[in-house]
Amino acid sequence: MKGKVDGLIDLEAGADILGSERSYDLALICTFRDRAAFDAYQTHPTHMPVKKRMHEVREGSAACDFEVSE
Repeated sequence: MKGKVDGLIDLEAGADILGSERSYDLALICTFRDRAAFDAYQTHPTHMPVKKRMHEVREGSAACDFEVSE
């Protein structure tokens, strides 16, 4: 999605390496230009098929969305 979604500065995904009882399998870290870009990403045509697929294959998820102050 990087380079296709305006305002998406960086995107990194990684698989869990510990496999502990409290671990999730995958983490996704996205950095957006601003809150407006983050909001637009939620329904962006490039993001929607990815979002749909993740809903099909996951058992659960957790999110932590936050703003970084400079």
